[in-house]
Amino acid sequence: MSFIRKSLLCLGLLSAAPLTALAGDDFGLWTSFGAQKDFSKKFSVEAGLDFRAEDKLRSVERWDFSLGATYKPFKFLSLGVGYDFIHQRNLQETKEDWEVDEDDPSTVISNGLNVDHGYWRNKHRAVFDLTGKVAAGRFTFSLRERYQFTHYRSTTTLRDKYRDEIPANMIDAWTGEKHCMEGRVFSKLKGPDVKEKESKNKHYLRSRLQVEYNIKHSPLTPYASFELSNNLSEGFSLDKKRVSVGTEWKITKKHRLEVGYVFQTGADDDDEGDLHAISLGYKFKF
Repeated sequence: MSFIRKSLLCLGLLSAAPLTALAGDDFGLWTSFGAQKDFSKKFSVEAGLDFRAEDKLRSVERWDFSLGATYKPFKFLSLGVGYDFIHQRNLQETKEDWEVDEDDPSTVISNGLNVDHGYWRNKHRAVFDLTGKVAAGRFTFSLRERYQFTHYRSTTTLRDKYRDEIPANMIDAWTGEKHCMEGRVFSKLKGPDVKEKESKNKHYLRSRLQVEYNIKHSPLTPYASFELSNNLSEGFSLDKKRVSVGTEWKITKKHRLEVGYVFQTGADDDDEGDLHAISLGYKFKF
């Protein structure tokens, strides 16, 4: 079997791997297209367009356009800065509505459910990277610390209100609109009403440890990484963890392909629960 056929087989197996682990988790496809221009050994700029489909590939999750620059003052150290414009869709959200008990102000009681329809929101993101690298034989280890600031633009969505809990013995016979959360079923009170999602800012520190292996006489460079996302807006709380494995394929000097598998766990305003994703990327280097 030729080397190329072996490589394609490996990539195919990598793509199929997460399908056996999905269970009730979400599954997505992350794709990216980028171009990079090296002005010297120390300075380069790049631009990219990303597309993501999630909700088990049933819906588009986001579009992303990015610009960035990297400066390497030393062989083992690089500094990066970038900007992303993100057009992102939030899926339907169901949250319990709480209100203060009039008889006991120190107590809150459930007022039913609020169900927000899916909506699109634009975000502006700035990132600042500091990356250190060290080689050990054919292995290269790197640690990237990224400060990430995101401004969420205000937008609107539609909200349905479900207020009265339906007794268990009446659920099957109920003919009106109803909504279920964690085994409890509520009847619809009114809606949809227009609900404003206010603008806000988020600050994160994302720490990624990565290892690459340089295979002798091979265009493939496999890698594995582990990343933590700490929410600086909420006392450095850990929101998400991400594990990635994959390989970069240097097709020619100018054309590079990357394929990988991502497992992400945790929750924030963008994601909730566990996600398995296939990542596919193409980069053209001038």
